Order: sequence, then structure tokens, then C-alpha cells
Amino acid sequence: MAEPHVVQCSRCGLSAAGLVGPPLAGDIGTLVYENVCQNCWNDWFEQSVGVINHHSLNPALREDRMRLYEVMKEFLALEGPA
Repeated sequence: MAEPHVVQCSRCGLSAAGLVGPPLAGDIGTLVYENVCQNCWNDWFEQSVGVINHHSLNPALREDRMRLYEVMKEFLALEGPA
């Protein structure tokens, strides 16, 4: 059995189990995969529904998706490309 992917989480600061794989395509997915633990990603996933609804975002539109990524990076205390 493979060792779990462990990260130093940018949000909670703990060394904890990371995601199974990048949750998004491209550089932003790699950034999340390398820096966010599963628990904090779960927190963001729940929070993202409220963000989408509050800001009336349509993730299918590039501009709205970029705005969502910016809010996500702030929530997860990430620095890097969107």
C-alpha cells in the first residue's frame, strides 16, 4: 500500500494528509495539491458553494472561475498563480 501524500498545509499549518490528486487542472490544481490538506480542502469545498451563490458566479465562465480561484487562494492562504 502506498504512503499517504503528506503536506505542510498553508491554511491550518499542520503536517497532514493531502489530497489524492490535484483537484483542479493546471498550475492552480498543482498549487492546491502541494500545499493544502484534505480537511482544509473539504472546508473550502463547502465554503465554495456559498461563495458561488453570494457572488452569483458561474464557474463555467472563465472570468467567474478566476474570481472563485482568487477567493479560494485567500481562504486557503495560498500564494501563486490563479
